[in-house]
Amino acid sequence: MLAVTGVILAGGKAERMGGTDKGLVQYKGVPMAEQVLERFSSLDEVLINLNRDEIDAYEKLGCSIIPDELHPQIGTYAGPLLGILSGLKAANHQWVLFSPCDTPELPKDYAKRMIDTAQEKMTMAVVANDGERTQPLHLLLNKRLHESLLMYLLSGQRKTFGWLNQIKPYEVDFSDCHNGFLNINYLNEVVD
Repeated sequence: MLAVTGVILAGGKAERMGGTDKGLVQYKGVPMAEQVLERFSSLDEVLINLNRDEIDAYEKLGCSIIPDELHPQIGTYAGPLLGILSGLKAANHQWVLFSPCDTPELPKDYAKRMIDTAQEKMTMAVVANDGERTQPLHLLLNKRLHESLLMYLLSGQRKTFGWLNQIKPYEVDFSDCHNGFLNINYLNEVVD
């Protein structure tokens, strides 16, 4: 079994939620970030990437908090790829599993399937596919991809699919649990 760091991406602006911190929004009575954290419970380390002021609330989840890695040429709020870059740099293990904080229905075996596929296919990157589309922020990456991502961002690029097209991750089939990647973007989508 690979030693893996999990990184929960909770650094978005949440503009469609009126600026509310998505990861702390209750979904079925539990903060969404905590539900993603539950799916990462088998991992060797879990970090939460933030670029907001809710550090105390996230620290209560028992994880280390990492801010976005600062590069003057990249700027702040450079999108989720900056959170991924930060996670790759901060992780203590060679493999890093990512998920955004707003996917509380993530399949229970998400981590296992991603890790198993990386081992079986001997690839440096895998990405989830829900049977209809690639889920570009549900990734398992080798830390050696940090330099590639840094160069991509320094070139002014911000599109996640643009970088994925460069590194060509192997797609992991999650078509049997398509709804597991439901992404909560609006407060009216929250289930009590």
